[in-house]
Amino acid sequence: MNEEKKIEFTQKWIGDAVKKFLQKEDICESDMERIRYMRIGDCDFGGEYTIEISTATPPEPFCTTDGGDEWAMGGGANVTSTFIQLYIDYAKEDPFDYIDSDTGERFFQLPPYDIWKEFKEQYEKAEEEEDDEEEEAEDWESPKKKWESFEKTILCETYREKFSDDDAYEEWQRRTDRGIQQDIGLFTGLEVLRLYSAEYQDMTFLRAMPLLRVLEVVESRFVSLEGIDDLARLKQLCCWLD
Repeated sequence: MNEEKKIEFTQKWIGDAVKKFLQKEDICESDMERIRYMRIGDCDFGGEYTIEISTATPPEPFCTTDGGDEWAMGGGANVTSTFIQLYIDYAKEDPFDYIDSDTGERFFQLPPYDIWKEFKEQYEKAEEEEDDEEEEAEDWESPKKKWESFEKTILCETYREKFSDDDAYEEWQRRTDRGIQQDIGLFTGLEVLRLYSAEYQDMTFLRAMPLLRVLEVVESRFVSLEGIDDLARLKQLCCWLD
């Protein structure tokens, strides 16, 4: 019998959090498949990294009470695959791009969740189709209560390096962002992934997560939009800027 290959994390703080949560020193692929929920990145936008993980099944439809109105009813987070495809087409045609003044690199950001107003007619049609398919769809009060219960299953860890020099800190942060993407691709059992304020090469890491149904992207930037078509298989997509 072949021994399972051990997982090697590029970011020690991510590996430490997983080991602490699973109470194991050696983490294997089957261990990573147990983790169903993750929130990761600079969640407070203050230079401190946060990772939240849980092996419990996230509520469906998914919504939270730990943010603003982005998960509120009608806020655009609970959308059909029809709308998500419209969103993908819009993002590819007119991406939010900017030049980093420090590095000169060009980055892309996904448009905020309320961009549906740009094609309101198609969005409303998609909503009608969803209502026809799910006449007895669950209201949003029950998922919020489920979130409050689910939240108790989450391990939350924070991490920050200290530097006396701002340039050194920014360089460390840039390297850490790139390392985060490699480690995210190890979480193959995720159903819900919430990405906060970080820099990624592209979205191809989503292909390692066959069960993924919910993605939240907050203040994150991408060097390339490669992999954006993988968003079409999601049940819920929520992108917003702080």
